[in-house]
Amino acid sequence: MMKYFITAMMCMFFGSAYVLAGDAEETQMLETKKCVACDLNNAWFENAALRKADFSGANLYRANLEYADLRGANFTGANLSNARLRGANLTGAIFDGATLKYTNFGEANLSNASFVDAKMRGARFHNTNTDGIRF
Repeated sequence: MMKYFITAMMCMFFGSAYVLAGDAEETQMLETKKCVACDLNNAWFENAALRKADFSGANLYRANLEYADLRGANFTGANLSNARLRGANLTGAIFDGATLKYTNFGEANLSNASFVDAKMRGARFHNTNTDGIRF
């Protein structure tokens, strides 16, 4: 809601041509569950139902995916630096080759997830279910 309020304010000050970057790609992801190599920087997917979604190669820097249903999602080669995945269900998700610097996985379910060749410096895993995780 705040995002749209800010957009309206920006339009008033900078003209009606102002559009938030990535809005069309956020909508595409929510409607099709596929957005390969999309720019989803700062995207808001909190509580979203994105089971088996394909985020491969996407830029999800600072994205909010808290409490989302991301079971079986594909994040291969994606950038999730500083993303928030707290409380998300990531059972069977694939993060192979992904950049996960300072990503928050607190209280998430990562059962059977794959992190082969992932870059995870500073990632947080407080109270996270990591049963069957692969590195």
